[in-house]
Amino acid sequence: MEVRRVRHGDIPQLMRFIQDYHISSNLSDIPFDKKSMTKIIDYYRQARDSVALIAVKDGRITGLLFGSIEPFFFNQKRSYATDLMFFAKAGGVQLWRHFVDWAWSMGASRVMMGVSSGDDRADQLFDVLGMEQTGGMYVLRQESS
Repeated sequence: MEVRRVRHGDIPQLMRFIQDYHISSNLSDIPFDKKSMTKIIDYYRQARDSVALIAVKDGRITGLLFGSIEPFFFNQKRSYATDLMFFAKAGGVQLWRHFVDWAWSMGASRVMMGVSSGDDRADQLFDVLGMEQTGGMYVLRQESS
């Protein structure tokens, strides 16, 4: 299993991986827009305060973790690392470890990640990795008209 930063040549396979995940995700009712996703991939690949990581096994992407460094709203001299998206069929632990190492190297004071999928395995993974649960996510959906 190799974990590395996303390269330009990875984008077509990465896009398919994300689209496949989206189809069965709890966000599948929100249409997938390739143009929007391409902009996000490009930004996280290139921005200094962001990272786009993938796990690759036998030439196939098995997971991804996109994250960024954000200032605390009450003290912009300090920052934390957070994830935009993190899902993996394999390589999740390795992705997380690379992300945490990157966060510390960027000067982050904390790593704060959320679980928006409703998948209990994600909560269990963070617990096993030594993260402390400090809240939850609540969702309110607008009914379709």
